[in-house]
Amino acid sequence: MADRLALEPVPGEPDVFTSRHACERGHVFGGLLIAQSARAAQLTVDGDRAIHSLHASFLVAGRGGEHLRHEVERTRDGSSFGTRRVVVRQSRGPALVLTADFHDAEDGLEYELPAAPAPPPDELPVGRYASPWFESRDVPVAEGSLARRAWFRPVLPVPADPMLHLQCVAYLSDHGPTRAAREPHAALDADANRMSVSLDHSVWFHRPVDVNQWLLSELVPVATGRGRGLAIGTIRTADGTLVATLAQEVLLRSRT
Repeated sequence: MADRLALEPVPGEPDVFTSRHACERGHVFGGLLIAQSARAAQLTVDGDRAIHSLHASFLVAGRGGEHLRHEVERTRDGSSFGTRRVVVRQSRGPALVLTADFHDAEDGLEYELPAAPAPPPDELPVGRYASPWFESRDVPVAEGSLARRAWFRPVLPVPADPMLHLQCVAYLSDHGPTRAAREPHAALDADANRMSVSLDHSVWFHRPVDVNQWLLSELVPVATGRGRGLAIGTIRTADGTLVATLAQEVLLRSRT
């Protein structure tokens, strides 16, 4: 994952970075765009000020076989918070626009929505989102529920860089929200029956996390209509600690 998210500065262009590797052929995973953009933004932030939220708009589909160019605007640096804006470009133009907000480490009141119990990952089959970078296990959908849950863990350990671990959470956050948004509509299960793509994506990071453990993603459809759908979700550690909350709006059209 460290190599997958690695960026190189573009010589002679301050605050511009390019992906170390070209995207794989075919579909470019939205989580890759989001996580690399978060990393580009972080590279322009001084000290240990960590990302606390990101908000991204997908503009056009990424083109496989090309590098990703990340252009960072240092929008603001305050006494406790900072903001960056990132535009991701390929040959066809802007692919993603992302705003990232950063916050100094600060003590505060603690509360989080309790977690529902889930079967441990070792008891579950390999999930649909397993990849060369992350192991995955699907949690069976409970009767009468539309919530989709899955466990994730890196195939190889991620280096001990707290910012990189948050970027890996950003990467994971794009696994499944489009599918979750269409969960209420069984007729849209088949590819031929639907058009569904990500429109925008937000993540709020609640605390540091070690991603070299199993993390549980839960995604719930909120509403569909007027050609769009919305899903919200959480990412938690195995003991139920809430790491991040996410939301994604998707294009959701029936072809029938």
